[in-house]
Amino acid sequence: MPVAISRQPFICLRRLPKTKRTYATSQTPLPPAPPTSGAAKLSTRRLISLHGPDAPKFLQGIITNNVKPDSRAGFFAAFLTAQGKVLHDVFIYPTLGSSFHEQTNKTEDAGFLVEVDGDQVPTLLKHLKRHKLRAKLQMRLVEQGELDIWATWKEAEKWTPFSGVAGEGSNVDDRGNLTLVDSRAMGMGQRILLPSTTKLDTLPAMEGIQDAGLDAYTIRRYLRGVPEGQQEIPRDDVLPMNSNFDIMGGIDFKKGCYVGQELTIRTHHTGVVRRRILPVTLFDAVAAPPEKMQYEASTSFATPERNTDIKIDGKRGKPGRWINGVGNIGLAMCRLELMTDLQVTGEPSTFSPEDRFVVKTGAEEDAQTLGVKAFVPDWMKSKIRAPKLQRRVE
Repeated sequence: MPVAISRQPFICLRRLPKTKRTYATSQTPLPPAPPTSGAAKLSTRRLISLHGPDAPKFLQGIITNNVKPDSRAGFFAAFLTAQGKVLHDVFIYPTLGSSFHEQTNKTEDAGFLVEVDGDQVPTLLKHLKRHKLRAKLQMRLVEQGELDIWATWKEAEKWTPFSGVAGEGSNVDDRGNLTLVDSRAMGMGQRILLPSTTKLDTLPAMEGIQDAGLDAYTIRRYLRGVPEGQQEIPRDDVLPMNSNFDIMGGIDFKKGCYVGQELTIRTHHTGVVRRRILPVTLFDAVAAPPEKMQYEASTSFATPERNTDIKIDGKRGKPGRWINGVGNIGLAMCRLELMTDLQVTGEPSTFSPEDRFVVKTGAEEDAQTLGVKAFVPDWMKSKIRAPKLQRRVE
C-alpha cells in the first residue's frame, strides 16, 4: 500500500501579520544637554603606534595632511583610496618627548599615535601594512587599558591650534601626557591621552571638569556639524570635501604627493563641492521650522534610520540624506544649493525659502513624517569659498 505523505498546510505569506520594528521614541530617555565645560572618555576610538626612522616619511606619503619631522604638534587628517575617497578619519599625535615614547619606544626615532574609529582598527592596520614595504618602522595596536582618549572642553577658554614650529607648540603637557587641540570646528576643545590608571581630575588644568559622557561629546559634534567615525563617514563612499575635511583643517593642499592626492587637489582648484555634511534639526512637519539649531532632550519622535532620503515636500528630487542623530538634531549630507542659501557655482541658486524638507521615520505602515532644516554654522560660512566668476573674453 502506498504510504500517505503528510503535507503542511499551505500558508500565504501575504496574510501573515507583519512584525513591527522598534525604534527609539520618547520611552527611551534622551541624554541631557551637554554642560558648558566637561569631558568625555572616547571609548569608540583606538590608537595605533608607529615609530622608527622612516615613520614621518611613511605617513607623509599616505595621509592628507603635512607631516613635519621637526614638529611635535598633533593634527587632524584622513587616509584616502587611490581614487581619492575617504578610508579613515584620524588624529595624529607625534610622541617624541612624551612619557609614552620614553616608556614604550625607548629610542630617539620619531614616533606617532594614530587615533581611529575602534571598529576600523583591523582595516587600517591592513592598509598600513600594505604600504609599509621596506620602510624602517614598527607598528602595533595600543592595548585597551594602556592609554585612554579623552575629549575636554571649556566654554570660557578658546583653544587654538599651535604653530607647529620646531620647539614651539609641543603637544606634551608638563606631566608628559599627549594633548591635541581639536581644530575641526570652533569650541570642539582639546584631546588628552592619559594612562588608564590616571584620573582626569588629578591634572591641574582639568580641575573641576566632570565626565559628561560620550553622548555629551556626540551632541556637541552634531551641533557644530562635525562628522566622525565609520557610521558618519563610510569608507570608500565620499570625497573628503563632502565630509568637510578641507574646511576642518584635515588637508594640506600645498604638500607633495600622497595616496588619493590627484582627484583631491583637482577638485579643490577646479571642481565644485555641491554636497556637504551639515548639522540639521528635526521638527514637527506641521509646525514652523526652528530659527536656530538647539538640542531638546524632551523630543518625543523617533530618529530616522541611517541613509534615509530627505525629500522636498510636494516636489521631486532628493536634496539630502540623513546620516545620524540624537533626538531632534543630527547630521545630513545636503545639496547646498537646494537646502541652503549658499552659492557654490556661478549659476543662479535653486534654493527657495518656501521649500519644506521632510524625512520619514519608522516602518512603512506607521511611518512618521518630520520636517528637516539644515543650518550652516558660522565657522563653515567663513571657510566655504565663494564661486569664481568666469569672465567672458570679448
